[in-house]
Amino acid sequence: MKGSTGKSRVVLDSEQRRRTDPMRYKRWTPQRLRSEGSYGQARILSTAVHLELFDWLGKEAKGSRAAMSHFGGTQEVWEIFLDALSAMGLLQKQSVRYENSLFALRHLRSGKGSFLLPDHDAWELWGRLPDLLTTRKRPNISQPFFTDRKRAERLLQSLDHDARKIAPYLIARLPLSRSMTLLDIGGGLGTFALACCRRFQHLRATVVEHPRMIPVVRRAVKNARMANRVQVIGLDILNDPLPDGFDLVLISNVLHGQGANENRALLRKAYRCLNGGGRIILRDVLMRRAGTDPEWGALFSVSLLLHTPNGRCHALDEVRDWLHQAGFSGIQGPLRSSPLSFDPDSILIAAKN
Repeated sequence: MKGSTGKSRVVLDSEQRRRTDPMRYKRWTPQRLRSEGSYGQARILSTAVHLELFDWLGKEAKGSRAAMSHFGGTQEVWEIFLDALSAMGLLQKQSVRYENSLFALRHLRSGKGSFLLPDHDAWELWGRLPDLLTTRKRPNISQPFFTDRKRAERLLQSLDHDARKIAPYLIARLPLSRSMTLLDIGGGLGTFALACCRRFQHLRATVVEHPRMIPVVRRAVKNARMANRVQVIGLDILNDPLPDGFDLVLISNVLHGQGANENRALLRKAYRCLNGGGRIILRDVLMRRAGTDPEWGALFSVSLLLHTPNGRCHALDEVRDWLHQAGFSGIQGPLRSSPLSFDPDSILIAAKN
């Protein structure tokens, strides 16, 4: 038993060192280089999700001829594609028929794989990365996520997928019990606002989202049977005036889509939205270690170079400065955002004097 305790302590010490100095443990090997340099598997998987292949298979075994009849193309092409998915372990092949693996049945049907689709939609954009780096020209688009409504809706559904898992954890850590009104700026499908209102019966919420997304947001609120307590407003959060008179303002995963000047202006507007003594809750990827930690945030910033005119994952200290400049005080955090191991977000809470 003594030996076992000593071994456990070594493991814990190793994990503690990993957390305090994560860059030390980012080891590259030839095997990792080959894996990271190959995007074929990711593209095969996202294409299957995009075509709703796993839903089409359901719990049946079907052949390449049936796939050709349903989706188009040729039988040979589908045989090659389905063989690849089988080799990846997502399908199981029996003779000339294919069926979903247990993992695919659980995680890739009925919209559960939709979080993969925004990256699928960005495929062509990633091909422009070399040009962006050598010409210094970022996308000249003012509303990057809303120019294509269908893609924007898939993005909101993807964010909703994780937000549903995060919401209970997040709500337990937010100052909601004495708040009567909540403004969710850039609130997506209203996932957090809806969850807050379910938890606190006295709370009323307003979700502000881009005008093009309002029909789908209102549908989500209606389906949740919360239309009497959750109002949905279509506004350009940077250029339109925001409603005021709120006890809480939530801004979740909005800052990274914009530059520093835009975020300073947004936080000043958020300050004016609050009643005296009200609080703002910021949830986003907040960078440490000179912009390299969390690793996901550093990689996501490259994606934002391609998707937005000015977006990136901003530094924790920089966001704190913006809050002070807007008039907020008593800044708390960063606090953990969720119980999910892959969630890179943190929370800051600040008060209006």
